[in-house]
Formats: sequence, C-alpha cells, structure tokens
Amino acid sequence: MQCLIIAAGRGSRLRSLGDVKPLVPLLGIPLIERVIRNAQAGGADRFIVVTGYEGKRLDTFLEALSQRLGVEITTIHNDQWEKENGLSVLRARHTLGDEPFLLLMADHLFEPALVRTLLTVSRLDEGVLLAVDRNLANPLVDLDDVTRVAFDNGNRIQTIGKGLTNFNGFDTGVFLCTPAIFDALEKSAGEQGDTTLSGAIQILAEQGKAQAVPVDQFWIDVDDEAAFRRAEQALLDATRGKGNDGPVSRWINRPFSIRLSRILVNYNITPNQISLLSFSLSLLAALLFAQGGYVALALGGIIAQLASVIDGSDGEIARLKYLSSDYGGWLDAVLDRYADAFLLFGLTWHLHQQTPSAWTLLVGFLAIIGSFMVSYTADKHDNLMRNRIGNGIRIGRDVRIFLIFLGALVNQPLLILVVVALLMNGETIRRLLVCRE
Repeated sequence: MQCLIIAAGRGSRLRSLGDVKPLVPLLGIPLIERVIRNAQAGGADRFIVVTGYEGKRLDTFLEALSQRLGVEITTIHNDQWEKENGLSVLRARHTLGDEPFLLLMADHLFEPALVRTLLTVSRLDEGVLLAVDRNLANPLVDLDDVTRVAFDNGNRIQTIGKGLTNFNGFDTGVFLCTPAIFDALEKSAGEQGDTTLSGAIQILAEQGKAQAVPVDQFWIDVDDEAAFRRAEQALLDATRGKGNDGPVSRWINRPFSIRLSRILVNYNITPNQISLLSFSLSLLAALLFAQGGYVALALGGIIAQLASVIDGSDGEIARLKYLSSDYGGWLDAVLDRYADAFLLFGLTWHLHQQTPSAWTLLVGFLAIIGSFMVSYTADKHDNLMRNRIGNGIRIGRDVRIFLIFLGALVNQPLLILVVVALLMNGETIRRLLVCRE
C-alpha cells in the first residue's frame, strides 16, 4: 500500500515550538516521523511526501529516516505550498499512478489500528473512503477548527466542511483514495475555485463516491500549541495502559515514571540503559541492606522503591520512541529477577547478622523462591485466565518492592521477609488452583 503525506504548509500556529511544523518533536519524535511509523505499522510500505515550506530541510530528514526505517520515501516539492492542501495532492498524481493509496496529513496523529480499520473495508469502488470519528464529545478535538462530516445510515458522505451545523462525525484526516480524487480536485478547482481537499470530497459525495468509515481509535490534529499539549498528554496517558500493571505500579509508580519519561524522551537514552540503571540501583539497595543498621536499611528501602519507579520508564520510553524489542523486554525481565534475588538476599543477610538462625535463612529462601515463582507464573496465568481476570488486584513485583520499602522504613526486616514469603507463595498456589479449574 502506497501512502501520500501532505507536509507542505508553514504551520504558523505551531511556530513557537519549531520552524518546520512536520519536524517539531513530540515527546522526542518529529511529527512526520510519528505519522510515517504509525502508517507503516498499519500496512503502508511506500511513502510519497509532498513538501513545500523549508522543503530542503524536510528532504534531508526524510532521506535519513528512509535509511533508518528501511522504507522507500519519495519527496515531491509543491512550490504553491501557501495555497490549499488540494494542490499538494494534485502534485503527486503522476507519481502515484493508478493504484489506490492512503492519504495522510503530516500533523494528524493516529494509532496504527485506525489505518488497519480503513484498509479492511472491502469496497472502495472508484471513490474515497474517509475514517470518521463518531465521538462528538472527543476531548482531543478542537471544535472551532475540525472539519465536520455528515453521512447517512449507509455511511455515504452527504456533506463535509468546517462550518456544518448538522453533522455526525469528524474528519480524521486519514483517507483511502483511488485516482478519482484527482479528477474531483480538478473539477472543484475549475468549477468552484475551491482547491481544498474537502471541496474534492464534496464533489465525490455528490457523485455517491465518498464513504465514511466510522472509527473509534485515537487520532488528533496537532494544529496549534494547545493541540500539541493535548497530543503529548494523550500519548503519555496511553503508556499507562499496561494490562499487567499491579496496584502499586498503576497508582503510585506510574505517575512518577511518566513524569520522568517525559523528560528522558528528549535525550538519547535507550530503554535498555534505563533497565540497567534500575538494576544498578537495586544492587546498591541490596548492598545497603547487607551493611546492617537502621540508616542503611531505610536508605536501601528508599533506593529500592526509586529503582522500581525508574523500572517503569524503560517500557514507556520504548513505546513513546518506537524502541520496543523482544530483546529489550527479555533483558528487563532477567534484570528484574536478579534484582529481586539481591534485594531479598540483602535483607536476609541484614537479619542474619542481627539474629543468626536457620529460621532466618529459611524465611529468606522462601521469599526469594516465592518472588521467582510469581514472576514465572505471571504470563502463563494471564494467558490462561485472560477472560476471567477482570479488574482484580494483581500481585507482582511492584507490590513486593513496595512492601520492602515500607518494611525498611519501619525497621522490620523479618516482617518484610515473612510477608513476602507468604504473599508470593500464596499467590503462586492460588494461580495453580484457579488455572486447574
């Protein structure tokens, strides 16, 4: 699937954040790169970008991006970039040929599933499909600027425009087009002097060739600074959506890790480096536990909880900057298991120094084994019980580290180990029983 992206305008309303709108970084990634990456994830494999204002700078960036992503990106310059967006679409007519193509805007962000929804519609005929947001209460939409769409029960578009008073959807800026769009653009320009894309869609609508595809996935038009801030917050909020988050991660760690990630995305720091930092802090906490004494114990507990917070940022950075990898997830899991063992052994050593006994070693051993088994059974339990888990409390690493933190602060190392041993082994046994049913 080839994809045409319009990136010709000046973007003066976003000028305070950058000279070239498509290159304005949103959480560390330029807007146009986010569009290309998400379109690629949605099914596009060849890109044509129409540039205009500061075209050479865009050309240079896109050439480097093409090499990084291993995808074909062709640029076309529109020297009439100050005029309506329909002219940029017309500039790509001969490059696109006779095949259908995705049509996107460089400042409209969306999730890949939205593109996949559009591509699954089997009937395109000789017209255009437009992804339309039916949520008229969407908080990400600027009602004063959004293009509105009215379509009938058969999803045929009736009218489109920014000034509509009767409408039932919003134009997301994501189209699937046939070459009929070019004839419609020329007709709209010749007969009505309207060179906007919406003018061409209205022509096709009157011919019965424009169809709405209702969607409910994330999208936003990043047209000004207020929309930029909404988009930034929406992307950050999306990283909270991990289904396997425990209560401590969800309500305590995430609010802090999100704020940290918001800063780290602007630097050349990889998720694996963050995982290693979290692991190093856990090692430091374990060494402090082993030193003995309340001050070292309490400081170790604080550092352990800090490491747990930072451990959430590696996945957040990976998702925000498109750096997710199977190896990264595996490395994080391995380092977490080592960190758990060191922390619990440090507590066991701390306690054994105070009251040497076989009981102390046994409780420490059971705490370590329990923590390993809860982690080992987590994915298997979740996969087997996916339809029965609901919104129950998840007992995992976040709870374990938080208990260590609290117990260290109140100088109760034995109580920490006993509670962790009972809770983690009890949760493992519970999982074994419920998965057997």
